[in-house]
Amino acid sequence: MNNQRGVLTSILAVGAAGAAIYGISRGVQNGTFRQMTKTVSNALNSQPIQQMAQPMMGGMTNNSNLQQTLSNQNNQ
Repeated sequence: MNNQRGVLTSILAVGAAGAAIYGISRGVQNGTFRQMTKTVSNALNSQPIQQMAQPMMGGMTNNSNLQQTLSNQNNQ
């Protein structure tokens, strides 16, 4: 019984991979895939996303500065 589940799972996985490959190839052929990548890129570069990312990037910068300061203190 477990073997049958494994075979069914494998068949479903192969089918899903095939469907993904088919969809991507069709999207590349008719140009919608290129449009989608531009849309995603534009969305990630939008003002609200940049504003949300600033505090996170500031936290990383502050953390980096803190690590450098601690490293300098340990070296002295």
